[in-house]
Amino acid sequence: MIHRRTLFAAALAALTLAACSTTKVANTPLAPGQFEWHPERSRSGPVLMVVSIDDQMAFVYRNGVEIARSTVSTGRKGKATPTGVFTILQKRVEHESSIYKGAQMPYMQRLTWGGIAMHAGELPGYPASAGCVRLPLAFSEKLYGVMDHGGTVVITKKGSVPSRSGRPADILMASKATAPENRAIPAPGGEVIWEPSKSPSGPFSILVSYADKTAYVWRNGIRIGQSPIGIAPGTTPPEGVFLMLDGVEPRDPNFPGMEIHPWAVLSLDGGNAGADAVSSLRAGISLPLDFRKKVNKLITPGTILLATRESSNSATRSARDFTIMKPEGAE
Repeated sequence: MIHRRTLFAAALAALTLAACSTTKVANTPLAPGQFEWHPERSRSGPVLMVVSIDDQMAFVYRNGVEIARSTVSTGRKGKATPTGVFTILQKRVEHESSIYKGAQMPYMQRLTWGGIAMHAGELPGYPASAGCVRLPLAFSEKLYGVMDHGGTVVITKKGSVPSRSGRPADILMASKATAPENRAIPAPGGEVIWEPSKSPSGPFSILVSYADKTAYVWRNGIRIGQSPIGIAPGTTPPEGVFLMLDGVEPRDPNFPGMEIHPWAVLSLDGGNAGADAVSSLRAGISLPLDFRKKVNKLITPGTILLATRESSNSATRSARDFTIMKPEGAE
């Protein structure tokens, strides 16, 4: 389980209906250094990588379908790999550590500016790194080719499995059935900020903090928007990492004229996020109509929305490492 003191990502965004669960690669045990790679299972779409420290395994999902899994070696005692939600900050085929001089890090994909990355390295079958996620060399090369700058990596203690939304809909756009006037949700009050010119392009993500009763919008690591949210009394909206997938679902009469995309949802506490997480999130919160419209114009496949009960403030953020949701006490 991820500890609850967190540091939130600027470039962050599972439903468990059996008929809509994600396709998985076979679960036969892998020896240290082994991996499986099946890109033909899903040839396009947003990529999400999930690393399980307890299992010493990594899983790669493309458009909600598991296309690969690999053994890994994470941080040893005293040099723990931080758990949380990360984005790829930098990519280099050849890289030498600036902390451990002479240490080669082939196919390096940086997760924090403080020294945490994914790269090829020795895999003894147990946590042995100085905090990085070591991968088999051939797997590192393949992963390097499918992960984009700004791509999402979730590192958890306990393995989680994302699943595809069974009743997809744009998360923040209220439907006719869930319009504020039809729900007992207090109207959100407070300042609305919308400054897209501060960052015209780049990875786009949303952080919904139930503690702050606020939605934060980030693009390329820069806050471009912020709005108060209303939360339905007596409800606990779901937490998790929501990822918009490629593809268009059948038209929904509650969303006339809108293209409806599927979403995948990943629990941060292991297991599944729970049934109807997308619908529950949409029905459990309200935002000002004008703000919702502006945000939905920017949401595209690959957008990440992170929903959490934790606060986002100066005590839980880092100016330079603002690309991670970090647990309390992590190295």
